[in-house]
Amino acid sequence: MVASSIGNASESNIEDVPGPSESKCKKGKHASLSKKRTYVDAYLACGFTSNNDEDNPRPVSLVCGDTLSNEAMVPSKLKRHLNNRHPFVSQKDMAYFSRLLKGQSKAATKMVKRVSVAYTALEASFKVAELIAKKMKPHTTGEEIIGPACNIIVETMLGKEAQEQISKVPLSNNTISRRISEMSTDINEEVVKQIKSKRKFALQVDESTDIAEKCQLVGFCKFIDKDILEQFMFCKELQTTTTGEDIFASVKSYLAQHGLSWNYCCGICTDSAPLMIGKYKGFITRALKENPSIITTHCFLHKEALVAKTCEEELTEVLNQAVKMVNFIKYRPLKKRVFQKMCQEMGAVHISLIFHTDIRWLSRGRVLNRVLELKEGLKTFFQEERHDIFIKLLENSTWCLKLSYLADIFMKLNELNLSMQGRLEGIVTSVNKMKGFQRKLKSWKSAVQKDDVSNFPSLQQPGYKGLGTVKNLILNHLEQLREAVDKYFPSLSTEKLDWIVSPFELADMAKELDFTGIESQI
Repeated sequence: MVASSIGNASESNIEDVPGPSESKCKKGKHASLSKKRTYVDAYLACGFTSNNDEDNPRPVSLVCGDTLSNEAMVPSKLKRHLNNRHPFVSQKDMAYFSRLLKGQSKAATKMVKRVSVAYTALEASFKVAELIAKKMKPHTTGEEIIGPACNIIVETMLGKEAQEQISKVPLSNNTISRRISEMSTDINEEVVKQIKSKRKFALQVDESTDIAEKCQLVGFCKFIDKDILEQFMFCKELQTTTTGEDIFASVKSYLAQHGLSWNYCCGICTDSAPLMIGKYKGFITRALKENPSIITTHCFLHKEALVAKTCEEELTEVLNQAVKMVNFIKYRPLKKRVFQKMCQEMGAVHISLIFHTDIRWLSRGRVLNRVLELKEGLKTFFQEERHDIFIKLLENSTWCLKLSYLADIFMKLNELNLSMQGRLEGIVTSVNKMKGFQRKLKSWKSAVQKDDVSNFPSLQQPGYKGLGTVKNLILNHLEQLREAVDKYFPSLSTEKLDWIVSPFELADMAKELDFTGIESQI
């Protein structure tokens, strides 16, 4: 608002400053009450600028920052304020106040820029903390790797000034830890808020021991908010025992802490462990005392894993012997390196074995398949090691047939397990897959009785001359698996849920399914 054409103004020419400009508003008797004075550039000689408000323009002192009323926007009043409040600058010319105005504008711009940089640095810090949390890296990764790497890249490509801006992002160990904690708390509060608004949620609880030998209790929840949403709810460490009472106490304290009632819980899903489903002291039993209307379900994957543990004694012995071969190499770093070098020279697809972990349900199939793939390499390695026991096993055709069958059947069980995982998986599809697996077991058994092993490709190894004595063993195991499915899944029936799969074909079942009039018309 400084006009360069005005030039310098001193004490002698301040009185030549034009009078106030008034906007014409309403006409009539009270016209004087609605007059509005506007700012002119010449008022800068009095040390005043405008507040830039078109509706209510008011003069602002450049020296003290005071904002006067609109009625004070006349040269005499502005000059009086300057002489009485700021006599030390009353003799300054317009050039002085022009420089003062420009300086204040630059300072304001720098302040806005600094606030903007501080905000973006805070936002960047949260995003880096989120990335570190998702990748499950140590909190020191930010200050030790990410920060220095960003400074080097930005300084090299954009210059020192840009690097100075990047260095303002806080990435210390404590900062990253605090950011992750704040995000976790915020997410938890949002989930609890949504649950309270819907007043219904289903809970999934499981406990497991991690690699640090600490027992962790994990809870997930599902609720409906236009769509079915699944959210992480809590993760608590069980300090001592892991009984049903301990689990119930942890879940109950979490619900009470966040103001959630057991009446909001409409369903609970757990595995089939006694501490969860125990008749007298299990977690489910205690939860039902709080809310008898809770619908309880068991994890399909856990039951399928129990089915997979069903095994003949002879086949279990073969599995243990294969695991011993693996451990003989994997537990000894020198032998591990020698075996890897040998596999590389032989041109094998894989050069290392896989550890067997009993609590990891998919490990059996993967371990045995890797042993089969590297069988020739194992045989050569054990010959050099002069390990006669393992050599005899690998050269025994019957033992190899048992191993091949176990590798195939466990991989089929693994495929079934994996097919029942995922967000879109439901009770209807899982039941259908288990029923289909039951039928497959009967089909496989019938084929083996006819010496047809096309369903087990690993059995068709070079030099295959028939199943021999292994045939009855395979038939017995397939029958045991079928019985195990019946045992762990006694009620594989979804007849009442068939309307979900074919809603238009089952319109006549509306009365049997107890649908309301509106539901039967949908």
